[in-house]
Amino acid sequence: MLSKTKIKRFIKTIESYLWGIKIKTWQSATNGTIDLWFINNKLVLNTQNANQSYDSLHRVFQTVFEKINIKQRNPKSILLLGLGGGSVPTIIYEECKLNPSIVAIEHDSTMLSIANEIFNINRFKNLQTIIDDAFDFTLNNTQTFDLIIVDVFQDNMVPKKFISEAFCNRIITLLNSNGIIVFNVITESVSQKNDFNTLKIFFKEAEIIKADNYNSVLVFTNS
Repeated sequence: MLSKTKIKRFIKTIESYLWGIKIKTWQSATNGTIDLWFINNKLVLNTQNANQSYDSLHRVFQTVFEKINIKQRNPKSILLLGLGGGSVPTIIYEECKLNPSIVAIEHDSTMLSIANEIFNINRFKNLQTIIDDAFDFTLNNTQTFDLIIVDVFQDNMVPKKFISEAFCNRIITLLNSNGIIVFNVITESVSQKNDFNTLKIFFKEAEIIKADNYNSVLVFTNS
């Protein structure tokens, strides 16, 4: 006979597949409402209109990393602009079994606290997290990287300052030879599609990966 604890756990698992269970809510000055959900038997992090980690966004980067052959490329240094709850480091360290140094910039202190307290990203010893504005960080930073990942959102929108020639040119200067930029954009609305089309002008020879029905990812190689 199953114990009451096991029965409750089983019911909770079933509910997670049927409609999901909201576990906790935070209020962020940057992203508004942030919700922790138990969906499909795992914890995921959402804002009002977008997944921030461990659900659809996680699958987007799984797809992108496979397509760019990240395991074969084996980057030694990565700049991550926009940490969220930590999907990208989790994929790189635990799924891809790589061990690069990652500098992760997160503007939202609430988000970073959630990433540490709920998802325990501080278990990754080669991950350095910095609370800063990603745009300002790139202006002041002089270190170069093998891979730069741009995943900067306020809810489901990329702030306009990142859809600019100045920003795109700047991050190109931070790439090592044969380095790669991966730039994720949600392309659901007309405005979002226009932003992505603007980025394609700045990265003329970039590859476009349609990762799912909502996310388009631009991949630029510094060859």
